Amino acid sequence: MSYEAFQDYLRKLQNRADGDVRVHWPVIDIETVEARDHSTSASLQLADIVASSVACAFEPDRYGNCEPRYAEALLPITFNRNGNRLSYGLKIVPVPEKCDFSKDQERSLKLLG
Repeated sequence: MSYEAFQDYLRKLQNRADGDVRVHWPVIDIETVEARDHSTSASLQLADIVASSVACAFEPDRYGNCEPRYAEALLPITFNRNGNRLSYGLKIVPVPEKCDFSKDQERSLKLLG
């Protein structure tokens, strides 16, 4: 997805009137969304580590396997409210109810939920 397409997606979310999107828009400046080389920022490197771990927990490898241990490893460092990480620390798109998860993916979801 290009950055322009991502900005358009954010605008679409911002303009939704159904109340299903819970983003604190005053802290997001859509026009300043840009790409940065992660090698120049420790914060981006940490974000890459977490994103890669989530991907390994949910995305099947070339053999069709997922690795729920990555989700388990994220438990102590993922923001949560009363144990709920999927509403506060992580967002799964599309929503889990619309996904056809394998048993390993369900396990990752249960660990993070």
